[in-house]
Amino acid sequence: MDAVPQFPVYDRVALISLHLAEVGTVRALRAVRPAPVPAAVQGLRFAQTWLMSPLRTGALPSANVTGVALIAAWDDDRSLDRYLSHPTARVYREGWNARCEPVRTVGAWPGLPDLPRREEPTGEDPVAVLTMARVRLHRWGPFAAAAGPAEREARRHPAFLAGTSLLRPPGRVATLSLWRTAREMRQYTVGSCPGGHADAMKRHQEKEFHYETVFVRLRPYATEGRWGGRDPLGRTDPATRG
Repeated sequence: MDAVPQFPVYDRVALISLHLAEVGTVRALRAVRPAPVPAAVQGLRFAQTWLMSPLRTGALPSANVTGVALIAAWDDDRSLDRYLSHPTARVYREGWNARCEPVRTVGAWPGLPDLPRREEPTGEDPVAVLTMARVRLHRWGPFAAAAGPAEREARRHPAFLAGTSLLRPPGRVATLSLWRTAREMRQYTVGSCPGGHADAMKRHQEKEFHYETVFVRLRPYATEGRWGGRDPLGRTDPATRG
């Protein structure tokens, strides 16, 4: 058996990359299995694949699998550049890809390295928000009921740019959303406008829905490709970081 190569690990994760490919149900189910393995990819600290599903517009969650997503953490941009020529990255080259600076984290997630806890200001820049959770099986019903209004109201918020549900059966769920600014995103999440997300948080505090959960705020500094037929953040130079 070949030895697994050992690579140096840096103290701080420099970037989180988001890769979304709207390739339909069949290709998504095939692509979700071969996730890159950190021990075998230089500079990779974390990688997890998810099935994409639309944020709900009605009372019930969507059962439609629209694509596959990869969430990964890296030591630096060069490590990500090298990975993009790997066979497991081929499907994501057809979709939307973003390089992001982590700017705030609440909670923890298995395998995900420590990210900044103290909020780093993002000014008027757009932000991405990633939430991942493992739902308690006996709390699926209340969780789904609370998440519905929050998802519907997010889609209607004027600062909402794009979003998707992410699934890893049987019990892991996530959302990825893009917002015009962190200030406007906070208005939705903890303010009274519209109120669905705040109500969901209150219900979770009363009786927790999740075993594990993490909230990660990100500042995208480079994007390429298309999501929903466009780049919701506009194209930027991959070499540029604020």
